[in-house]
Amino acid sequence: MTALLPEVLALRREGDVRVFLDLHVPAGLAHFKGHFPGLPVLPGVVQIDWAARFAHRHLPVAGGFTAMENLKFLALVLPDAKLLLALNWDQAKGHLEFMFSTSRRKCSSGRIVYGGGR
Repeated sequence: MTALLPEVLALRREGDVRVFLDLHVPAGLAHFKGHFPGLPVLPGVVQIDWAARFAHRHLPVAGGFTAMENLKFLALVLPDAKLLLALNWDQAKGHLEFMFSTSRRKCSSGRIVYGGGR
């Protein structure tokens, strides 16, 4: 079976609303196939999906998806990348802020807005 998720190398918490995950993006990840031939890069939609999945797994995220805000893709994520994923849940505002970065640069960031019941 081809991998769909990165390998979690470490996880650190700051209370109940902030978490940091050290990730390894395997070269054999299914999302690299065909995106793009000769220069495989991790699609932005996959980064958003990972942020939401890991937030639901490790934070008290509530509500259903409402919107995306402030999406920025600043650097390519290549096979075998080591990433830091920072997740911050703001219960009062109902949004999740995320940022993917390497040791050298910010790769992507954004805000997922949730509302209503789950």
